[in-house]
Amino acid sequence: MLASAVNSALQSVSFPNSKPRLLLVSDSNDRLSSLKAGLNHTGFDITVVCSLEELVVACHDCHDLVALDVSPAQIAPMLKQIRTSASHTTIPVLVEATRLTNDLTLAGLLPEYRAMPCSYTEMLQLVQRGNEAHSDDPAPRRVL
Repeated sequence: MLASAVNSALQSVSFPNSKPRLLLVSDSNDRLSSLKAGLNHTGFDITVVCSLEELVVACHDCHDLVALDVSPAQIAPMLKQIRTSASHTTIPVLVEATRLTNDLTLAGLLPEYRAMPCSYTEMLQLVQRGNEAHSDDPAPRRVL
């Protein structure tokens, strides 16, 4: 009877996920699919977001890294939402910057929100590198 109670209690306990948690944000389903395809899915617990409304909800959870690929019009509100969320104030934010290079109104925005601009290829490499570092020693949960 005691063993049955212990087994029942253990089944209801959720253990923390040892995989790094990646928040993947894009305003295009095609670009989002491309990003996911370029990543090692088994190495991450991935949360996918396609709008600011979904980002607000996703920011209630904790993540280790954000990969952001959105249009210039959406970058400021999304970065603001990420950085004003209590669990996302200090995590690395990678921004796919090729879509942002011609918009002068965004000058200084990425440094203000401590976001790192990178190309699509660099973003995938940095995310993978962060996962490799995480698998070596999961205790500190540092991605980059």
